[in-house]
Order: sequence, then structure tokens, then C-alpha cells
Amino acid sequence: MERTAVTVPEDDFFVLSSLPPSRAQKQLALVFVLGLLAVYVLITVGPFSGIHPSRVDAFVPAYATAMFVNDSITAILLYTQFSILRSRATLLIASGYLFTALMLIPFVLAFPGLFTPKGGLVGGMQSTSWIYFFQHAGFPLFVIGYALSKGSNPSKRFWRGTVRAEITLSVALTAAVVL
Repeated sequence: MERTAVTVPEDDFFVLSSLPPSRAQKQLALVFVLGLLAVYVLITVGPFSGIHPSRVDAFVPAYATAMFVNDSITAILLYTQFSILRSRATLLIASGYLFTALMLIPFVLAFPGLFTPKGGLVGGMQSTSWIYFFQHAGFPLFVIGYALSKGSNPSKRFWRGTVRAEITLSVALTAAVVL
């Protein structure tokens, strides 16, 4: 039995992420961002500005692990949404999150002082900054691809294979870009 893509009318919001935000949600987002900005200003300019915390060697691995888990879960959820809706835009943004998750592996391996006292396991002293740059410059490219393909027709198929094969190809190409 052949599986086909689910077609949902535009006005029938089948997935929660396709709903437009309400006025109250926009106001809440604005208040949240302004609150974060106020806390940042109070901490950096206020009474804590002269206090320098001690060095915590486990900060970078903990940060990288949390980011890896978050980005991986997001990618899995978006790949699952792609398997339902077959939207090219969803596949691109899922690959973007997978890209950022996979870029954290060489970032941690190249970070100086984590595994060896004088440098990272791979690369030189500048490797970490270049990996960080490519990670943070690569994700916006996926977002641009998402934005450009958002309006495309999901029923128009570019790939004649199965959903599993399309997701596998996407994961393989993303992993190849990271390597």
C-alpha cells in the first residue's frame, strides 16, 4: 500500500505551529523580551558588575550537552511533522536544527582545555572559534531556505521515494556538510 502526503486546506490549521499568534501572545512575547533585557542591564550595570565568578570547567560541556539535546529533540519533532505534512520548508528547518546539534560535537572536541590541558583533541587554537562561526552562520542559511520554501505547494512532490528515504537522505546530507 502506497502512502501519500496529507493535504490540509490553508484555512484549516492542522498543526499548532501553523496558527498565527494572537494579540495577547504577541504582547506577552514583547513583555518577556523587555524583561530579559531589563534583567541583563541590571546584572551587568548594577551591583553585580564588579563580581567575577570563578572558573567552572564543566560549563562548556554542560552547555554543549544541553544544546545538543535541545536541538536534536527539535529536529526529531520537525522530521516527524514533515512525515505527516510533507512540507519542504519543515524538512529544511529540521535539517537546520540537526546541523546545529551535529556542529556541537566538533566544537566540544576542539575546545581547548576540555580533554587535554594545552588544546583540543582536534584542530588548532583557532578551530573552536571557526566551528562556532560556521555553526552560527549555517543555521540562518537553513532559516532562509525555510522562509523561501514556506509558500511552496506541499502536494507537489520533488522526490518520488518514501518519506523515510527522504528523511534519511536529508540526515545524511546534513551530516556530510558537518564533516
